[in-house]
Amino acid sequence: MGIDTTFQPKTPTYAVDSSAAVTIDGRQAGVTSWRIRWVQQTPVFGSSGFLKWSQGGATAPTAPSAVALGTPAPNQIGTTIGQSVYIEGIGAFLQFIGNAAYATSYFEVTGGQGGCSG
Repeated sequence: MGIDTTFQPKTPTYAVDSSAAVTIDGRQAGVTSWRIRWVQQTPVFGSSGFLKWSQGGATAPTAPSAVALGTPAPNQIGTTIGQSVYIEGIGAFLQFIGNAAYATSYFEVTGGQGGCSG
């Protein structure tokens, strides 16, 4: 018998860009993980999307950017176009912000349970 790692959505999917942090409260829905997918309106080969988060009710995060060598970037993840990334253990009440305006790219963020990166 195997372990079921299928992602089970528990919140709606939210579009997140750089205009303002989007707060998603999944505490009552039992959120334990987040599925994040970067979408580009006009794909650019070799580009990367960056997403940042902070706890809900705290100061909203500022739009992320590429990090400099040797500089830590807490609560930030980068991904390539169309790739889904799953994060566990970061909380169920969070604020998210991306690195670009909706006209060029955005992130789809869904709270849920389970999921495997790749």
